[in-house]
Amino acid sequence: MEETDHYKSHVSASKGEATSPASLDDVHGVPGKEGRQGGASRKTWFDLILLVLAAVIIIAATAGVLLSKDDGEDSEDDETELLERFSLATLYYATGGINCTGLDNSNWLSSLSHCNWGDPIHCKNGDVVTTISFLNSGLTGTLPPEIGNFRNAEHLMLVNAKIGGSIPTEVGQLTSLRSLGLMQNEIEGSIPTEVGLLTSLTVLVLMQNEIEGSIPTEVGLLTSLRDLSLMQNSIVGTLPTEIGLLKSLTRLSLSSNGIGGTLPTEIGHLDQLQDIEVSGNQLVGPIPSEIGNLQQLTYLSVNSNIGLTGVMPVEVGQLESILTLFIQKTSVTGGLDDLAFCKNVGSVGFGPVWAECGLDCECCTECCNNGKCD
Repeated sequence: MEETDHYKSHVSASKGEATSPASLDDVHGVPGKEGRQGGASRKTWFDLILLVLAAVIIIAATAGVLLSKDDGEDSEDDETELLERFSLATLYYATGGINCTGLDNSNWLSSLSHCNWGDPIHCKNGDVVTTISFLNSGLTGTLPPEIGNFRNAEHLMLVNAKIGGSIPTEVGQLTSLRSLGLMQNEIEGSIPTEVGLLTSLTVLVLMQNEIEGSIPTEVGLLTSLRDLSLMQNSIVGTLPTEIGLLKSLTRLSLSSNGIGGTLPTEIGHLDQLQDIEVSGNQLVGPIPSEIGNLQQLTYLSVNSNIGLTGVMPVEVGQLESILTLFIQKTSVTGGLDDLAFCKNVGSVGFGPVWAECGLDCECCTECCNNGKCD
């Protein structure tokens, strides 16, 4: 809980940059085989009719715009506009925008420029989409593959909704993207390897979803990345050594997953890192001494990894920059009696510092026993 709050405060401070429902079987009981088949058939026809109607609306609205243009306008711009209008309309229907009470639908799919369909859409030069930002909109459904058609988009933020399904591989086509935020949804499946193609990305936030699988090694290609936040998912596997290639990273947030193995020593290469949050995983072995290279580190949370062993490395204990430390509910046995950052006690922003009861810790603010802290 303390790390979620920490994350929210972090996002608020840096904004200048920017339960699945019960099944029908659960609610109504399981129908007979024929009933299920009949219902499925009717639903298929209903979906098909909606799709046809949507296509007619999209084509009609687009045709109106194109006919109103001067003959001398660039045909490539027309093609880009047509593709973006179609893709926005597809996103609108695929995520239930037509039934979304948290969205102003008055201009969507109208003959206006698609850049004027609503506040979530922002354009450059009046006709090229650069930002798609739906915040607390209540969208549902899934992300369509057409999301990859916004080749000039720099920011894609779909936050605090009920979007499910997997992240389309076509997201790898968004090579101008600088921030990708799909936090607080119901997204499943694994992180597509195509995310490694987004080499302009500085923010990748997929926290609080149902993402599975391991972190792809291709993440190491995102050398401009400053914020990697994947906490509160179902990610497994080990933390890839390629994480050490992210030399611009300031925040690494992987808490509350099922990540195992050891913390890679390559993490010591990230000399811009300020926050390490890996609590609530299945990490084992010692805390690497290479973390002592991170002279800007202020927040270190490794708690609730009972497989972490040994003592706090002297190199880490000598870091003077640390303000917050969570090391409780691990098997770390010492090394907390002479911490350089204890001199920060009383300074603005210091604490908390939590460790297991019984450990000699000069400036610990909380003593924890079996996960309960006093």
